[in-house]
Amino acid sequence: MRLDALEAELDDVDIATDPDRWALAAYRLAVARGELASRPEQLEDAMRLLAKAARIFTLDRAPLEHARIITAAANGHRALGAQERALALFEQAAELLEGRGTRSEQAAALINVGLARTEGGDASGAVAVLTTAAARLADPVDDEANRLLGAALINRAQAHQAIGTDEALQAAMADYERAVATLEPDSPQSGMAAHGRGALILEQRRRGASAPPVDEAIASFGQAVAILDPASYPFQHAVARHSVAIALEQRNGPDDLARALDHLESSLAIFDPRLHEPHWRTASSTLSRIDEALGPANRTDHLVGFLANTSDLERTKVLRDRLGRLAPLPEVRVRTELDAFADALVGLTCDRYRIVARSLLSVLMELPDPVLDAACAALCRAHQASDSPIEFDQALDDVIHDLLFGPQRVRVRDLLEANGWVRP
Repeated sequence: MRLDALEAELDDVDIATDPDRWALAAYRLAVARGELASRPEQLEDAMRLLAKAARIFTLDRAPLEHARIITAAANGHRALGAQERALALFEQAAELLEGRGTRSEQAAALINVGLARTEGGDASGAVAVLTTAAARLADPVDDEANRLLGAALINRAQAHQAIGTDEALQAAMADYERAVATLEPDSPQSGMAAHGRGALILEQRRRGASAPPVDEAIASFGQAVAILDPASYPFQHAVARHSVAIALEQRNGPDDLARALDHLESSLAIFDPRLHEPHWRTASSTLSRIDEALGPANRTDHLVGFLANTSDLERTKVLRDRLGRLAPLPEVRVRTELDAFADALVGLTCDRYRIVARSLLSVLMELPDPVLDAACAALCRAHQASDSPIEFDQALDDVIHDLLFGPQRVRVRDLLEANGWVRP
């Protein structure tokens, strides 16, 4: 239900004549406000509503409803940084729900306690309560119980990591792997579990402990990137892209640094230095390190060189991601980016140019007309400025002929000719 509908529902109830209905409406509105809050004062307003509802649904009169209200209040305190108060309320709610709420409610309450204990520095206490939660959900009977089991396993893995011994890290790995196996493959929790597993592999390798190869970390991060898509989970996607870059830097195989560069640019396109300052700073530092390791050529030259060497599948995937990010940008930014790409493209041999241009044109046909138009203009300018304009014109025409059909060929050639291209 929308926030305005919840507000109208509360306004329609007279607290004097129907206090229980008012308290239920106030609870629902407060939860919605808390989830949407972007400023501390908005959270505080929500918590005042919860406090008033709790005085109606009291501990003695309505323990189940009281538990739900104080759980919502605990989430508010946690968001405001009052960890001790949040933990106390989560623990109180878990006690009240014991024997009263559904199995899922009881398990969710224990998961809240475990998360709060980890954040409060009591990782061992968190492991204990999360083990109880996981045991109660060991035989999930519905999607909600399955989701909660995944949450319990992920949070317990993080608690094990906070303990930090080699044995605890092994236990964390088992939890992450069980979570990945338990959760729906495309669920956000599955993406979080995959990312946690990848990060744990890197940590084990850093310590020199027995660990899976770095390729498995890259695969886990890639799974997280695919699930935590930038439209729905932008921040988590950016974190996962940075993690892939770190793992690629460690592997340092052919073109891995250029791959890392692509992931870092994607990550930094999402991180806002005002809102995500620590993550933005860390990613920027990683980018500087990769830049130095790659050498003097500019980033776009490195990227295009990598694209010419890789598989059709990876090349298309990278171009779809990069060009897709350009579509909503201002025209001047689109033109600048495409000019740089086209300039790097004519730095290749004609044979390698054809390889990249084929994937480039295929992706451009999926995008809005302004991006295709700007790309055609950029290619024309780059061809004319190169040492072999006729050869590149011929290479591009070959790609158009081989890849496109009928109206598409005409459309692209018309755009090129409008920018001065003469068909060979």
